[in-house]
Amino acid sequence: MILWTIALTLSLIFLFLLVLMVLRKTQFDAIHQNFLDLEDEFGGKVIRHGFATRPRYLGEYRGRQTTVSITTEKTEKGQRLYYLAITMNASSAVNFTIMSTEWLERSEATPNQEASTIALLEGQYLLQTPQPAQLKKLNPKQIEADIRALHPFAYILMAGNDLMLERISQHIVNDTKAEPIKALFEGLYQLQSRLTIAGK
Repeated sequence: MILWTIALTLSLIFLFLLVLMVLRKTQFDAIHQNFLDLEDEFGGKVIRHGFATRPRYLGEYRGRQTTVSITTEKTEKGQRLYYLAITMNASSAVNFTIMSTEWLERSEATPNQEASTIALLEGQYLLQTPQPAQLKKLNPKQIEADIRALHPFAYILMAGNDLMLERISQHIVNDTKAEPIKALFEGLYQLQSRLTIAGK
């Protein structure tokens, strides 16, 4: 009787894990198809390494190398959050971070207390540079106008030659469709265009 109970329990666990894997693969298949639509429109390629792994898109938008990927985070309550991450080649005289105050509270991330920080969009975001002098090289009002098109997002990071945006996605399949992705591409393109001009 005990052996039957153990066998039944293990079978149920295996079945549960199998269902989760199938659901995950189905979701990633839909995202893969969305990325193929991006490939059809902008060129580039979709990379996927395994049966139930997350796909990634590598391509160009208006001459800028661009990637789209999916990351996940597990909360303390066991909930899995999906993040949509977009990276675009850019040039800026200053490295900086724009962080959502809501995301900071939820993730318990701590801003660099020694950095120079100002609030954007009525305190919804914090613009932070490593040193106060670097903040003067940016135009916060213009950046504020540009990020309205990208709102809401967790953070935007300008580092090296890349501009990266991450946002929490409640509906990752819908959020990776061509139209919403193109809107984010254009928003990042406009932001990096002004940063490139400012860096000259």
